[in-house]
Amino acid sequence: MNKRLSVICFLFTFYSWFCIQGQELSSLNIQKDALLKKIQQANALLKSYDQKKTKSITQIRLYDRQILDREKLILLYNQELDVLNVQIRQLSSSIINIETELLQLKEDYAHLIRKAFENRKVYNQFTFFLGAESFNAAYRKYILLSEYNKFRKNQGLLVERKRDLLNIEYAKLKVKRDDKSDIIARVESEKTELGFIKQSHQSNIVQLKKKERQIKKELKKQEKALKLLEDNILRLVKEVSKNNTVTNFNEAKGSLSWPVQNGLVISKFGEHQHPVLKYVKVKNNGIDIKSTETHTVTSVFKGEISRVVGIPGYNKAVIVRHGKYLTVYANLNSVSVTPGAVVEKNSIIGTIYSGEGENSGVLHFELWEENRKINPEIWLSR
Repeated sequence: MNKRLSVICFLFTFYSWFCIQGQELSSLNIQKDALLKKIQQANALLKSYDQKKTKSITQIRLYDRQILDREKLILLYNQELDVLNVQIRQLSSSIINIETELLQLKEDYAHLIRKAFENRKVYNQFTFFLGAESFNAAYRKYILLSEYNKFRKNQGLLVERKRDLLNIEYAKLKVKRDDKSDIIARVESEKTELGFIKQSHQSNIVQLKKKERQIKKELKKQEKALKLLEDNILRLVKEVSKNNTVTNFNEAKGSLSWPVQNGLVISKFGEHQHPVLKYVKVKNNGIDIKSTETHTVTSVFKGEISRVVGIPGYNKAVIVRHGKYLTVYANLNSVSVTPGAVVEKNSIIGTIYSGEGENSGVLHFELWEENRKINPEIWLSR
């Protein structure tokens, strides 16, 4: 009975552990699929730049994004292989333990059969039960012997069934691991591709450095546009009461819809190194999203249109109030809303500018809590 209980306890523990490992693999696959989608989007955008045969800061930023995503993908592939290797080792060890126990059970059962056969030489079944003190005692002997044999046989069958189940799972996992040999090849392929991308990236940077004066001139224009946008926001904060509109916006952190249907963040929030100019830092009050498909811009949350302004360098900008929070959509070519209008989540705000220049197809998106800038990326849905 103790052996049977130990087998059941082991199987329950093993099943729980295997489920956890399966969940980890599932999580890795979700992350991997998301990265592969971003890599495909960046590839499509980079091809369009290659066709133009012109080098740009946006192109460099796309290369930066591509390099980062491919490095993450390689890391996920390696983590996936690590999980599978652990599972296979655990399964192998578990199978060996059960096979050892099964062998012992079979030996015990065979010993029982041999003893019964040997006893038949001395006693037949009739004389065996006649040796009992009473009929009831003989009957108890018979029941006990029958139940014991049945228990031993059932115990062996139970372990055999569990062993077969484990072997099936082991076979499945082994096949899966064999399939992962293709992932190892893909990792090597990704590393090779990453090397080519880094070479192209560096070559483009070298070419753009020759236009350093022009880049610095464009950077000053961008800084001026950013300052004009910031001044408009701060003026709006002073003019409008904090309690003008009450919303549950603060509960939406991590679940705001994206302002474009498909896009890649090519410039993150805060201060960071300029992608080309070595000793130059650039500041971003929000994030820049390169649209990969439609250029339609939508509201990330229900709110009220507070202002529609023209900003040189950012074309048109729309500021939406959500209680004490503000969302800002800049570099719009056309606007579909007017001040005072109430917009729902995913309502169309306008379209992104698409023409000549670095900011073509790029939405500049900001998030403010009154006069405090917030990183909008961590508020958007993952």
